[in-house]
Amino acid sequence: MTNAFLLRLMEAGDLGDQELSALDDLCRSSRDVAAKKYLWREGDEMAAFPVILSGWAARYQILRNGARQITRLLLPGDAFYFEGSPDGFAVEEVITLSPCRIATIQRGDMRRLIERFPAVGEALRNYGCMENAVLSSWVVNVGRRDALERMAHLICETHFRLSQVDPQLGQQMPFPLTQDDLADVLGLTPVHINRKLQQLRQDGLIVLRSKQLTIHDLRSLQQIAGFDSAYLAPRRQVPRQRPNAAAA
Repeated sequence: MTNAFLLRLMEAGDLGDQELSALDDLCRSSRDVAAKKYLWREGDEMAAFPVILSGWAARYQILRNGARQITRLLLPGDAFYFEGSPDGFAVEEVITLSPCRIATIQRGDMRRLIERFPAVGEALRNYGCMENAVLSSWVVNVGRRDALERMAHLICETHFRLSQVDPQLGQQMPFPLTQDDLADVLGLTPVHINRKLQQLRQDGLIVLRSKQLTIHDLRSLQQIAGFDSAYLAPRRQVPRQRPNAAAA
């Protein structure tokens, strides 16, 4: 299977052949989009939503002073599905960061599919929970981790998310982010970004060359970041059994 969106949802729910075939049909109409092209603008009506079949994109907001904050990286298999405002209009912008293959799914088509296959709706809900968990992790990253920890955490998170749709990923992964992009993700200056990348390289942990990042010591990166991938597992967890109050 090569449809990254299906692989992403299979991580989030139990989907059978019929559900997967129906989802694949929704992605049949896809197009290639060059890097640095808008997929969505703030205020656009969200009658449809883009699915990233390949390549990288980003959600972001522009501040009053013109500064940009990237609020989410959209990797292969991700969808800009949950973030519309209650009135059905986008509250963030979406732009490609690399050449992408994009499928656009009509919301009405997805609603009808969910009515037909409730398991698809459950998978999307679990995916949405994972999205919220990533957002919380990013808040902690920017608010409480130092610059080196932020960088290490982003690399670990990205590597894990890519491995969910590419089990053969190994140590090397695409990394099309510029230093300006990284600054807008991590809330740092491009100069600070350059210093931390150089520090990770000098410590023998990574090599970044020609938009390919090679991880030489994933465990050390995880230790620097305090990275635990549990928040990236989108399936609903079985709650721990509480002690019997009567027996306490």
